[in-house]
Amino acid sequence: MKKFVSALLMSTMLVVSACGGGGQETAPAADSGGGQGGQAAETVTLKVGHTLADTSHYQKGLEKFKELVSSKTNGTVEIEIFPNGSLGGERDMVEGLNVGSVDMVLTSTGPMSGFVPEVTVVDLPFLFKSAEHAHKVLDGEIGQQLLEKVDAQLGVKSLAWWENGFRNVTNNKRPIEKPEDLKGLKIRTMENDIHMDAFNALGAQPTPMSFTELFTALQQGVIDGEENPVPIIMTSRFYEVQKYLTMTRHFYSPSLLLVSKAKFDSLTPEQQKALEEAALEAAKYERQVVQEMDNEYLSQLKEKGMEIIENPDIEPFVQAVQPVYEKYEAQFGKDLIDSIRNAQ
Repeated sequence: MKKFVSALLMSTMLVVSACGGGGQETAPAADSGGGQGGQAAETVTLKVGHTLADTSHYQKGLEKFKELVSSKTNGTVEIEIFPNGSLGGERDMVEGLNVGSVDMVLTSTGPMSGFVPEVTVVDLPFLFKSAEHAHKVLDGEIGQQLLEKVDAQLGVKSLAWWENGFRNVTNNKRPIEKPEDLKGLKIRTMENDIHMDAFNALGAQPTPMSFTELFTALQQGVIDGEENPVPIIMTSRFYEVQKYLTMTRHFYSPSLLLVSKAKFDSLTPEQQKALEEAALEAAKYERQVVQEMDNEYLSQLKEKGMEIIENPDIEPFVQAVQPVYEKYEAQFGKDLIDSIRNAQ
């Protein structure tokens, strides 16, 4: 009997050994992250949020980005776009990058004053002479240094500078032809200290609020006006609740395409490279869309009934905001401001 049991045990051990010790020769689990060099076998989906309409330049740029990412990764990375603030306001989404509730966000520099104040140097009023001037700065050494500050202080991965364009004032009270016309008007601004200081200097009452609340606030008369680039005024239907538009072009409004560092690090090196390349290519496309919309929508806003002051005398506005420069030169440094102004 003992011999029989011993033989049975030996036979069982041989079978287990032949099977690889409990199935170790089955195919290893696919590494869906691949951040350490493994190849992702499954499709990775990245959700990107923004606060503008699904007809906006943001949306069109992100659709191009989605197409490029899919092509460059052979379909292993898919981009899912959430417009209209469906993932939250810009500040909420930026915060969500670190807690894992948001994968990616396309955001204005509006909330950056609360996270990375150095980046808001680009928000100084009348700093940029043209879109080409802004692109030269942001795509160059200064822009790269600012992105590195965002990454270091926010713990995210900045992919590229995109844009909203130049901002202009709308309101429901009266035409704005000189700074004095802004006196006492409640103007919604982004949650940005420089923007609020500039409108204070112009005599208005800046009222910061999330973009997702803006249309209703205008509709209900909680505020008198707002300031945004022409494409946003059109695609967000502000012509329905605003009568006057003045082409002040007081701020150039860049945007940041950001991705959660944890999500970025989980991708393979090849996927990471594809994401970076796609972001830069889509940025060029999105900027062109902004220019085309700017030209096309101005005439459409007139047809919608807006009264437009196209060529106001800007110099009085420029002079009125000089105290803003005096305040922020200590923070940013006069050399940096001059470098931006004089970039060729």
